[in-house]
Amino acid sequence: MEIGQTRLYNEAFAEKGLDNVILWDVQNIMDGQLIRVKFISKGTPHRQGLWLRTDKGIVIPELSEEIFPSVTLWEDTAPKEVICKCFSRDGNLSVYNIWDKGKGMQSQGYTSGMLIDEKEDGVLIYKCNDYGFETDFTDLEFSIEKL
Repeated sequence: MEIGQTRLYNEAFAEKGLDNVILWDVQNIMDGQLIRVKFISKGTPHRQGLWLRTDKGIVIPELSEEIFPSVTLWEDTAPKEVICKCFSRDGNLSVYNIWDKGKGMQSQGYTSGMLIDEKEDGVLIYKCNDYGFETDFTDLEFSIEKL
């Protein structure tokens, strides 16, 4: 299994009986796909954000036409709503949650992960946990909508 090609689940949560906690999400996209990322809420004092990546790169048209291999969006510095243009040969968009509790960006921790709620209109709501098993997955909530 190649990273960035398929969704990865957090095995630590699976051992606790939660087999739907996603460590690294992969969504299908078209080359040139526009997505809307919206920050919904933050339920922790730690800095929270998300990381996006494709195999050809991502542009945030309102900021620049430069194509970046990956994009990091922090809840406290990014606009509440961000439109990204995603370029891809393989049709995959990688997504995972990040955080900073004062020691720099962290992600993919032993007890980090996301729950995803897909709405009827196709909008995906991500509910994130930065670390710890005692969680209600409200450290960060954001949505991704394909446009």
